[in-house]
Order: sequence, then structure tokens, then C-alpha cells
Amino acid sequence: MGINAKNYSILIEDAIKEANFIIAPDGISGNLIFRTLVFLGKGHGWGAPVLMDKVFVDTSRVKEDAARAIMLASALK
Repeated sequence: MGINAKNYSILIEDAIKEANFIIAPDGISGNLIFRTLVFLGKGHGWGAPVLMDKVFVDTSRVKEDAARAIMLASALK
């Protein structure tokens, strides 16, 4: 499928040096990773995609711009 995936376990510092996309194992870890990278590290959050019958992207309450989340949801549809 052309996807080059690697498991970095808890080594987020290695993942951000090599990866351009991070998938968390669960919601709690994802929230901690998001807060660390976006709020402290000045990263960009697109949201957390939820894939069911309908696709939606869960975003942070403090985000004012939903454009990236909308683009992600659109791409996943």
C-alpha cells in the first residue's frame, strides 16, 4: 500500500525526528501526545479520526480553525 510504518513505542522524541504522522494506541495516550506536541512543542494537530459508518474527526476544544480537521475527514471519506 506504500505505507512505511514503524512502532516507536513510548519514544515520541524519536518519532518526531523521523515520522510525519503519529497514531496513538488509545484516546488517553493520544490526548497526552497531542498536548505535548501541539501545546508545548508548537506542533500542528489535525484531530483524531474516528472510523465508523460515518467518519468524523475529534478536535481540541481550544482550536478556533477546523479547516485541517475537515480536510482530514474529507480525505478519509
